Amino acid sequence: MKLDRYEDALVDTTSSLDLSPHSFKALRTRARINLHLEHYDASVADFKSAIEQADMEFSSSSAGDVEIRSLKAELKKAEAALKRSKTKDYYKVLGVNRDCDEADIKKAYRKESLKHHPDKGGDEEKFKLVVEAHSVLSDPRRRERYDLGEDEDGMNNGGGGGGFGGSPFGFGGMSPMDMEEIFSRMGGQQQHSHGHGGRRGGNPFGFY
Repeated sequence: MKLDRYEDALVDTTSSLDLSPHSFKALRTRARINLHLEHYDASVADFKSAIEQADMEFSSSSAGDVEIRSLKAELKKAEAALKRSKTKDYYKVLGVNRDCDEADIKKAYRKESLKHHPDKGGDEEKFKLVVEAHSVLSDPRRRERYDLGEDEDGMNNGGGGGGFGGSPFGFGGMSPMDMEEIFSRMGGQQQHSHGHGGRRGGNPFGFY
């Protein structure tokens, strides 16, 4: 696993479980591997089996309580990942890893928003999804809820629309400096500085 050879690790761990099928540690390891490989159903099943085996192994000991609580927390994350896989995966939308930091999210958002921006010939629906993803993942509390499988609507910024000029797109909490950089990259900085003119009601983005 440390070498990122997850497929090999899966084979080895499965072989280990063939020899010792009741090892909660081996089940936990395989559950983690399956989660990394996006085998979500298998990951959930292994975490549940690991909890069952740990409960039997430790009975009522305090050490067992700690292990089981930890396993249940990991199970919840695996169940959340399974749920996301059937709807929207905001990490995939931005093309970032699940352990990415704020800087990674910001960089990915700038790249994807420029790529899919309607004024640059991009797909408006994909652009909306990119904005949704950034809105959730850039907010630590919303990201935590999302990672736990709680419903998070990326179009809800918690401020009743709160976007650029009342835009429903919200721009995911981008600062004026961030938007200025996007304007510049799109070649729209000059247009923006000339009174917001020529774009349907003065909107520089032009997709209301």
